[in-house]
Amino acid sequence: MVTQFEDLTPERQLVILCSRGVWTQEHEDEAKKLLSGYLEWKDILYQGLTHRVLNMMFYHLKRIGMLDRVEEEVLKVMKNQSQVFSMRNQFYFEELGAIYQKFEEQGLHAVILKGNYLAANVYPSIETRTFNDLDLLISVEQSEQFVRVLESMGYIQGEYDRNTEEIIPGSRKQKMMHQMATHELQECLKKTDHPFVSLLQVDLNHDVLWKGNCPYHISTPDLLSRARATQVLGYPCHVLDYEDFLIQLSCHLYKEAVMLNWIADLRDLKLYKFADILMYVERYANDINWTKLVEFCHEHGCEKVVYYAFYYVNFIYGDVIPVAVMDELDPGDHAYLDEYGVENQSTARWEDDFFTRLFDTARILRVNDEVMSVRNQFWTTRNEQVTGR
Repeated sequence: MVTQFEDLTPERQLVILCSRGVWTQEHEDEAKKLLSGYLEWKDILYQGLTHRVLNMMFYHLKRIGMLDRVEEEVLKVMKNQSQVFSMRNQFYFEELGAIYQKFEEQGLHAVILKGNYLAANVYPSIETRTFNDLDLLISVEQSEQFVRVLESMGYIQGEYDRNTEEIIPGSRKQKMMHQMATHELQECLKKTDHPFVSLLQVDLNHDVLWKGNCPYHISTPDLLSRARATQVLGYPCHVLDYEDFLIQLSCHLYKEAVMLNWIADLRDLKLYKFADILMYVERYANDINWTKLVEFCHEHGCEKVVYYAFYYVNFIYGDVIPVAVMDELDPGDHAYLDEYGVENQSTARWEDDFFTRLFDTARILRVNDEVMSVRNQFWTTRNEQVTGR
């Protein structure tokens, strides 16, 4: 697939290039070429931070000996953030190990999701994949048991007040409504004395898609039944099967890219989510059974969700997903690839091209007013349901 990569500014080409995990000699040569000219480092710094790829950039530029090309103050930020996230992630993984041990003692089986697994097993070093919580997939029937274990470890199910830095315990009604109205339980939170992790957050997911009018359904029990044993930095845990993990990543990317609450917070298009899929496919190219993945999508009717994620991964990085797989999943009508507001009865369409949307935070100003007003009504009602207020 031919992309518009060459039409981007050198700064944004470098950001995309540095979001890759594996570099060929061609990638290295391209990076050196980009670094040989003038670069607007304030744009690189912002895009690297907002797309969570700054640590990957530091990793690659250090590896090829090109840190001397980075503006000095930007280099300090890169170095400091990489060191901070190395310590943060290590602390989270130690906590994950302790949580899993407690779960196993109670006969409970949770599955690690997304960045927690990727940082330890797919990305080139622990700090290059940033994350801010522990994401686990559980059986909703056992949710109370999981929460009790976490509470025994000092966690509180509730909300965090950033102004007072206090955890506000959720009421029974709030917890129940949150579970019914979303794909997860209300967050489990614990304050710590760690200099870079003031608050530990555990998200217990019981679905991989959204509640409400979601036309797709993926069985959580099926996913849990196929989970495989693994480790993160020596800590035993479980992870989704190869194909299921890739499908879950795709579902996560799709729902956040097209739902208005994520768009309103400018969290809809983040480069790291596409890089996750790229690196996962590169890392497990010999383990992924593409026929099995396609059959699963056909069986569950989620072809459009997975195709959306795969299409844009290929658009950004080239032909990552095999052509035969894309052909099998192709829904025919590609108009939905530019649609958003899927939680509404009617969707809207972006007028800007994908790369403009990806890098321009002003995209929020171009969201359809009518669609956004429906969104505000939807989320006001949803929040009232979740909080019980």
